[in-house]
Amino acid sequence: MSSEETKKLSFDSNDFKFNVAYQAYEKAFDEAAPEDRESLNDVITKLFSEEITYPEFYDALSDQEGRRYRYHRSQISTSRKFAYRAAERKTNRIKRHK
Repeated sequence: MSSEETKKLSFDSNDFKFNVAYQAYEKAFDEAAPEDRESLNDVITKLFSEEITYPEFYDALSDQEGRRYRYHRSQISTSRKFAYRAAERKTNRIKRHK
């Protein structure tokens, strides 16, 4: 442990995903204990140099914060406009004759 305080890193990137990840890093860095800041710097540096992926970055970030949350996407089901209208007509016809 050195007496020197760990500084927040900064990067120049136009990548939207990286900028969002950097904002999450900044928030975690500000709230982290001084001994955890070095590992946060290591994680964001690896992300910037593309040594780790975004899910791995967020896993490491959630480990630092003491909470485990899996980021996931829910499935979106879609239909074509014609098929949607046909299904709506069918359900309306069934409702009308019950």
